[in-house]
Amino acid sequence: MDINIFNPWWRTGKVPSSLVGRKRRAFKELLPYLDLRQILILYGLRRAGKTTLMFQIIEELLEKKGVSPLQILYFSFDEESEDIAEILKTYETEVLGERISDGRNIYLFLDEVQKLGGWPDKVKIVYDLNPNVKIFLSGSAAINLSKGGKESLAGRFFEFLIEPLDFDEYLEFKKIDIDRRRETVYETEIKRSLKDFMITGGFIEALELDDIRRRKYFREGLLERVIFRDLPESFSIRSADLLHRCMSVFAAHPGMILDYRNLGNDLGYDQRTVSDYISYLEYALLVSKLYNFSSNRLTSEKKMRKVYTSNTAFSFALSGESDFFVLAEQFFANTLKAGFFWRSPQKDEVDLVLSSEERVVPIEIKMRSDIRRRDAKPLFKFMTRYGVSKGYIISSDLETVFRDSDLKVEVIPYWRHWTIKRKLVE
Repeated sequence: MDINIFNPWWRTGKVPSSLVGRKRRAFKELLPYLDLRQILILYGLRRAGKTTLMFQIIEELLEKKGVSPLQILYFSFDEESEDIAEILKTYETEVLGERISDGRNIYLFLDEVQKLGGWPDKVKIVYDLNPNVKIFLSGSAAINLSKGGKESLAGRFFEFLIEPLDFDEYLEFKKIDIDRRRETVYETEIKRSLKDFMITGGFIEALELDDIRRRKYFREGLLERVIFRDLPESFSIRSADLLHRCMSVFAAHPGMILDYRNLGNDLGYDQRTVSDYISYLEYALLVSKLYNFSSNRLTSEKKMRKVYTSNTAFSFALSGESDFFVLAEQFFANTLKAGFFWRSPQKDEVDLVLSSEERVVPIEIKMRSDIRRRDAKPLFKFMTRYGVSKGYIISSDLETVFRDSDLKVEVIPYWRHWTIKRKLVE
C-alpha cells in the first residue's frame, strides 16, 4: 500500500493547485467546524465537489493554521481497498514515526468511505481512542443514513450535504452579472442562463462542455459509474441494468406516480425487487420521492408517491430532453426541495407542497401564459382544506393574482428566480 501518492504535501508542503479549484460557499460554512472535536461528514452526488472541498480544507490547515504537512493524512477508498487499521499502521510507521495517539493533532481525511465495509464502527473506534484526531469523511451517497451510521456515530459528527452549484453560484462561476433587484431588466439573460443551468445541472466540470459531451459526461462519467460500479459494491444487486432502466423511465417522465406493481410489470420484475432497486437509487442520491401531503406525516408516508431524478441534467442526459418547459416541474421540485405533492380522492392535484413547522406552501407549475382562474381551483381546494391562506402558480410569463375570499394565489413567471426564492423559500 502506497499512501504517499495520496499525500503530495508530505514532500512539497502544499496542495497542488490542480486539486484545489475555486472555493464555493460550502467552504466558508465548514470553517467554524475545523477546530471542533466532532467528525465532519460530507455527502452528496458524485462529481459535486466533495473531494475538492477536502483538498481546500487541507490547504487551509497548511497555509492558515500552520499545521505540519506530516500531520495530515488523506486516503481515497475509491482508488484503493484497505482497512483503516492498516492505513493508520502504515502512516505511523512510514510517516509519523510514532503512534497517532501520542499527542500531536492529526487530521484524517477518508474519501468515499462508504466503500469501506463496516465503516461506522471502524471510524467510531478511531474517534473514541484518539481525542487528538480530527476526522473528515466523504461519501457519494446518503451515508449519513446508512445502516448503523446514526447509531454508531451518534453525537460524534456534523453532516453537510454538498450539492452541485445552485443558480446563484452558477452565475458567479460563469461570470454573469445580473442585478437581482431588477429581474425584468435582465429577463433575457435570466432565461438563457436558466436553460443552460438545467442541462449542466450545476456540475462544474460540465459548464464548458457542449451538449454532446455533456450527455457523455453524465451518462458515462457519473450515472453509469454509480449504477454499474458503486451500487453493486454496496448492495447485493443481481441486475444493475434494472437500475439503469428505472433511471431512464424516471428521466423520461419527471414526477410520475410511483406504482411498483405496474412498473414491475413493464420492466419484467416483481414489485418488491423494483421497490428495493429504487431505494438503492435513493441511497445514491440519484432520485427523490415526494409524498402525497397530509397533516399527519405518518399518513403521508403510507400514501402514493411521485418520483423525480435528483437533477435535471440526468433527465437531459438519459432522455435527450432539453426543453426547460418540460423540465420545469422537476427543476422546481429539486430547487425548492419539495417533500410533498397533493392529490385528493376527487383527483384534484397540486404539483408541489413545501411543508415546515412554520408554514405550508402549495405550488402549481404551469409553463404557459394563458393561465385562468380555473387553473387555481385545486390550489384553493387545498388551501381551504388545510387552512392555508396563500398559494402560488409558476408560469412561463404571466404575472397576476387570483383571489377567493381571504385566499390568494400569486402567479409568478419562472424567470423571476429571486422573487420566487424570496416568497417560497426564505
